[in-house]
Order: sequence, then structure tokens, then C-alpha cells
Amino acid sequence: MNKNSQARRVPRWLVPAAIIIVWAIVTEFGLVRPLFLPSPRAVIRSYMSLSGALPKALAISLFMILSGFAIGTGLGILSGLLMAYSATFLDAFGAILDFMRPVPVFALIPLFVLWFGIGKAPQIALIALGCSVVLGVTTNEAIRNMPSIYVRAAYAMGASRKDVFRTVVIPYIIPHLIGAIRVAAASSFGLDVAAEFMGSQEGLGYLMIVQQQYLKTDGILAVVILYSILAYLLDMLIAFLERRLTVWTERRSKQAGSMAL
Repeated sequence: MNKNSQARRVPRWLVPAAIIIVWAIVTEFGLVRPLFLPSPRAVIRSYMSLSGALPKALAISLFMILSGFAIGTGLGILSGLLMAYSATFLDAFGAILDFMRPVPVFALIPLFVLWFGIGKAPQIALIALGCSVVLGVTTNEAIRNMPSIYVRAAYAMGASRKDVFRTVVIPYIIPHLIGAIRVAAASSFGLDVAAEFMGSQEGLGYLMIVQQQYLKTDGILAVVILYSILAYLLDMLIAFLERRLTVWTERRSKQAGSMAL
């Protein structure tokens, strides 16, 4: 990277700062009704008014989000590996997974309420289902697109089938799964909102419902911003772990080299 390209780069904080400034000007001068877009000061006041309920709601929502994300990610990766490893598993469950994949997760909310009732378990299950679909498809496709020469070379060196999966397949697909994991992590927050709309009496989604009932747009926006911050922090954590786990890949090597120029 040369000096001219570095000089042309726009600071990452510039556009968000400009958006906040425009937001403040538009709302403070009354160009938009507060019902549709509250001012930054109104949102800050909402945080103060919700300060008593936010810690518990935040803890409950994070528990459901992280639990559903972890379970769904694990099940999705496991199902993709099993479909690639076992033809019997693929024949038995492949058609079911192909049938379930295009079904919108949000369309299953009424059935989840009917089957499992109202509580944390069905909400976590809904988040896990949405995440597992993303990871299952990505894992299966990553394995299918893996160059066959890697597998043939491992077999030529005397590796067993289990050794091939453990030392060749899994290390190969890890970099390809990071993007899907980040997408699933972001989706888990939206799925949490939908899950809490299933009749939850606690959590950030429930706070949004209460704010909506009283037409408190500032309170709704405050919770939305909080969701966005949490999703961004989780994405940053995953990106940090990815840099540590995939430092050996060619893509990371090229990035490290370009930063040194």
C-alpha cells in the first residue's frame, strides 16, 4: 500500500459522525416529527428512564442470543460434516434438511408457540434453528468445493478417513466458515427480537414491545441502538478470534505483507 492510497482513505468515524450530526440538526430544528424520528437527546433520556430495567433485560436477551447462537452454530457445522462424512446420514437427513432450508424461520413462530409454549426454551430453539441453517449450508458447500488433491495427497500418505477429516477437511473449511459464523451471529439478534415477540415478559425485545404500546419512538430507537452495539461487539470478537485462528492461511499472509509495505 503506497502513501498516496493511504492519504485518500476516509477515516472510519467520519460517516457515522456525519450521520449523527445530520440526525441532530434535523430533529432539533423540528424538520421531522419526534414520533417518526426522535432527537439524540430524547434517546439519551430514554436510556436514563430505562436504566432500572435494562440490566436484567440485557442479561436475559444476551443469554438467549449466545445460547441459541452457540447451539445453532455447533449443530449446523456438525450436520454439514456428517453429511460429507457419511453417505448414510446424507441419504437419511439430506432431503429433510433441503426441505427445511428455504422455509423462513419467522414463519415457524406460531408453530413454536403451539408446540413448545412460551418461555426461554422455544426462543433459544428458534435462534438456534436460524443459525444452524446458515452454518449447515456453508459447511457442506465448503467441503464440496475443497480441492480433491488435498484429500488424495492425505490418502497417499497413509491417512485414514478420520485422519483426513481431522487434519485436512476441518482445517481447510475453518476460514470459509468465519463469514457464515459472522452472518449467523448478526442474525441471532434479529431472531432474538422475533423470539421475544412470541409472548416473552422479559428481555430487550419485550422492552421494545412496551415502548411500542406507548408510542415511545425514542425508547424503541434506544433498544435498537443497543442491539446494534451488542451485535457489533460480537462481530468484533469473532473477527478477533478469526485473526488468531487463521493466521496460517494465505489470505492472512497477504494481508500481513500488504500492511508492511
